[in-house]
Amino acid sequence: MQIKTKDIPIDLENPFKHDLLDRKTEIENISSIVTSISAPLVMTIDSPWGTGKTTFIKMWRAHLESQGVTSIYFNAWESDYAEDPLVALVAELDRWVKSLDNPSLTEGAWKKAKALLPGIAKSAAVTAAKVATFGGLDIEKEYEKVTADFVGGTVNDLVDSFNVQSSAIHQFKKIVEDTISVLGNEQKNLLIFVDELDRCRPTYAIELLERIKHLFNIDRIVFVLSTDIEQLSHSICAVYGNNFNARGYLQRFIDIDYSLKEPENKNYINSLIHSLSIDDYFSNRREGRYEEEHLVDCCNIFSTRFDLSLRGINLLLTRVRLILSSVPSNHYLYEPLLISLVVIREHNPELYTRYINDPKIADEVIVYLAKGLPSSDLNSFPFSLISGYLIAPNLDFSNDSRFKELLAPYEKIMADESHKNSDLGYAADKVIRVAGSTNGMGRSVNLKTSTERIELLHRIKIEQ
Repeated sequence: MQIKTKDIPIDLENPFKHDLLDRKTEIENISSIVTSISAPLVMTIDSPWGTGKTTFIKMWRAHLESQGVTSIYFNAWESDYAEDPLVALVAELDRWVKSLDNPSLTEGAWKKAKALLPGIAKSAAVTAAKVATFGGLDIEKEYEKVTADFVGGTVNDLVDSFNVQSSAIHQFKKIVEDTISVLGNEQKNLLIFVDELDRCRPTYAIELLERIKHLFNIDRIVFVLSTDIEQLSHSICAVYGNNFNARGYLQRFIDIDYSLKEPENKNYINSLIHSLSIDDYFSNRREGRYEEEHLVDCCNIFSTRFDLSLRGINLLLTRVRLILSSVPSNHYLYEPLLISLVVIREHNPELYTRYINDPKIADEVIVYLAKGLPSSDLNSFPFSLISGYLIAPNLDFSNDSRFKELLAPYEKIMADESHKNSDLGYAADKVIRVAGSTNGMGRSVNLKTSTERIELLHRIKIEQ
């Protein structure tokens, strides 16, 4: 069962083959900027969690590669266990240098650059951490002892140590600059993609930004930071305090801030259907193709009705995925009813409780779900499915008076000649057919089975 979203495969020969969010134009336009702009430069790709930033970056890299442009990918979150982000970042650079198959560079200047790392990577944060534990000790004596340990000598050696470190940084930057020159004139800038910065430990994210600013402010290097600026700002405030101007702080590091275009809801839903492996689930069902289409269309309608954010859509489909995992492939699913109940349970628990105890109020539920929807949605096939399945549990041939009452408004529309061949007429006909079809096929809609699964789900906290 897939709960965490899976990676969308990137075809190196056709980078946009699985471009479910229609990113091709964005990538092509940004590529022309970053490959020709004067560097050093730091650019952010800003977008909320769950909007496909990692896929965007990987698709972008594949596109650049197809154009003969070299780039480096560094996943900051996967290395935030490291004491110093500089070491992890240089490790990615090291992989690239080795891939050049240039022994004189690998064993010469670049080897020296790596040898300079221990001195550069020593951080004053180590000293600060030790000083913070002094408590009631003699502060001056303890501070002198700690700083002496830090520089490997006496406190008087601090200035000399600083000068040595500054010299090491200067040499390191010069070697990196010379290394980039191997790109020749065919490629103006080396692009370094830093992904998932907003997921890192706050202190690690800050240290990485500082390292980029002070050590990689080098000609022909463009850093592209994939992050949620709002979340990153919260992380910074966690270190410096809630009143700290995190946005202003970030402006010190960022030259260009690019906000990803928000994808169309239906495109995003289709993307999640794949990344959550919901499509795999339906592929094993006899009517899976139609069921998947119904789920996508109903989810799209509810994203409009409840003005769901991309995160909200993600949460809704994650919940649906959890429920699907408990439905055997040979059981009827009634996906329009299932997703309707999940949505109502979330947005109107009181109405949900009343309906599952008394489905005779199906008309009230339909009115609630229809509120604010455009006529194109109200008269659509998906909304007819939703309405029909909400009415269906009332079908009982031993006492079907309420069932007939619920269908009466739709039959009235059908009887009106002015609605013949209209969208409204087709929609009414579909509601009637869906509501009565389950019994005619020898099966009934069992609310209890669906609601038991939904209630179990609501006892599980889903972290987003």
